[in-house]
Amino acid sequence: MSSGVMVDPDVQTSFQKLSEGRKEYRYIIFKIEDNKVIVESAVTQDQLELTGDDYDDSSKAAFEKFAADIKSRTNGLTDCRYAVFDFKFTCSRVGAGTSKMDKIIFLQICPDGASIKKKMVYASSAAAIKASLGTGKILQFQASGVKVDPSCKNAYDLLHNKHQHSYIIFKIDKNDTAIVVEKVGDKNAPYSEFVEEMKKLVEDGKECRYAAVDVEVTVQRQGAEGASTLNKVIFVQYCPDNAPVRRRMLYASSVRALKASLGLESLFQVQASEMSDLDEKVVKSDLMSNQRI
Repeated sequence: MSSGVMVDPDVQTSFQKLSEGRKEYRYIIFKIEDNKVIVESAVTQDQLELTGDDYDDSSKAAFEKFAADIKSRTNGLTDCRYAVFDFKFTCSRVGAGTSKMDKIIFLQICPDGASIKKKMVYASSAAAIKASLGTGKILQFQASGVKVDPSCKNAYDLLHNKHQHSYIIFKIDKNDTAIVVEKVGDKNAPYSEFVEEMKKLVEDGKECRYAAVDVEVTVQRQGAEGASTLNKVIFVQYCPDNAPVRRRMLYASSVRALKASLGLESLFQVQASEMSDLDEKVVKSDLMSNQRI
């Protein structure tokens, strides 16, 4: 979804002063104003007035000041922002001792207290500012306030590593605070069962869900006699157009946390807005044509 929000040239210029050369800035806060992403604040190391060493405390003192600044500028986390922070820490490596390291993190801050409209604008404009900054230089974090329950990782490991489940359906709980396991498919259950369960749980396309599905495909490899059967796990993000805007935004802003927790970034992914997007033949055809097969 494109928001039409532009990125002010000062955004890139300021980021270069943080990421290159003498690293003039320690962190930068950006906001959307008049349909444009602008620099709201660029803070130098001297302005933080720190007495300790950043590497010794892994930037704890600096990050606390940064977090307090964000909270103040968002009126107690009732508004959204983007930010970049130069994270300094000491890393211990086996056989190599300790070394000082710097990593720049990008944060998309969309707290629960912000309005739905603000969350939508910031979510749909994130790609523009990331492109301006250059994603190769930064680690990306997205704060929606939704955590991933440990049961999700346990269930996924049984599916992915041991094939003890055929599918897992995840949902965001009723308090909008955690992603939990809602339904687990028995081993060797058909793909059609997964689709039927999804139909029941999404209430005629009025609810969103995530899922991991163990899909069996038959492939013909060049130079091999006969076909072979493979199992591939796919990740499904189902956000129908008929779902409330708030639910769609919550699922969109929380998916990164689930992917990071389960290690799903390398999986083949299905973005579904209606049940026909989960058609077995379509999914398997797309999966087989994907380079990972």
